[in-house]
Amino acid sequence: MSQLDKEYYTTGEAAKIIGVSFRTIKRWIYAGRIRTLKTAGGHYRIPRDEIKRLLSETEDQFAAKIIDLISKKKVAYLRELQVCLEDEYPHKDTHDKLKVLVGRKKIKTSLVDGHRWYFPPDLEWDDVKEIAEQKAEYAKLLKNYERSFNYKGLKYEDYAEYLVEQALIRAGFTVVAKDTYYFNGLVYMPNRGPGRPRDLDFIAKLPDKDIFVGIEVKNRMEPPKGAVVNEFIEICRTLNLKPLLISRMAHPMTFDVLKRLGGWVVVFKQQFLKPGFPRDALNFLRQIGIPVAVYRWPPDYLVNKLIKAAQNIN
Repeated sequence: MSQLDKEYYTTGEAAKIIGVSFRTIKRWIYAGRIRTLKTAGGHYRIPRDEIKRLLSETEDQFAAKIIDLISKKKVAYLRELQVCLEDEYPHKDTHDKLKVLVGRKKIKTSLVDGHRWYFPPDLEWDDVKEIAEQKAEYAKLLKNYERSFNYKGLKYEDYAEYLVEQALIRAGFTVVAKDTYYFNGLVYMPNRGPGRPRDLDFIAKLPDKDIFVGIEVKNRMEPPKGAVVNEFIEICRTLNLKPLLISRMAHPMTFDVLKRLGGWVVVFKQQFLKPGFPRDALNFLRQIGIPVAVYRWPPDYLVNKLIKAAQNIN
């Protein structure tokens, strides 16, 4: 069956077909770039001919953006390019497009130091080797930097969990449990044999609402995989909780899925590192577009996003 077998498409379907984020589609609609119809319920529907037009336009634009970015950087590794383009294109789409451009000889590639590198076709590896080695050094430091954190006898598997807990409290949530797979007499016990079941990072009560949420914190460069999100949802269903995913990044479809379940997704964009990360490394990574940040206290923007989440969870 053809991917374009309908007359009209939802914004989520359009984002998936075109290969851009849900937020990008909405931004294009608000800017008048896309011709749409509105349903009686106020939802946007995009005609098939608009999808075809956007597919043609974005195909050329996507390739041009990647080529231009690599030209400016001289050399870049896969994750670097993915995070630099993630506001418009999902990580997987960037990966796939890079393979196509290599095949068309629009860019060159080398696998060195555990990274897949990309550089302009008029350069050789020796021309960019020095830049790549410096990037690889700092990327390794980031990958191996200690994530766990201890505070007043409590252990957090990732420093981001500590920041999120403090932000939840400031936003008016009441945190009632940490690292748990049971709540209010209910237990999540999948049939997987021995070992501790997967748990929730937190369970919290919403401010001014008699609603409890299950909370998962993801502090990685890549968005949580579908299987991880699905299990998180299953835990929340079992424990009769609304799902609240707090992640550096999330796939566009994850927003829709959790919202339909009465939950919410909070994206904090930066990878949170605990204090002590070398300042020179932090500055270098930021300069090349890697979104990292060091906070001793939760940033105001995270608190404000959690306040908004509490207002929208139902």
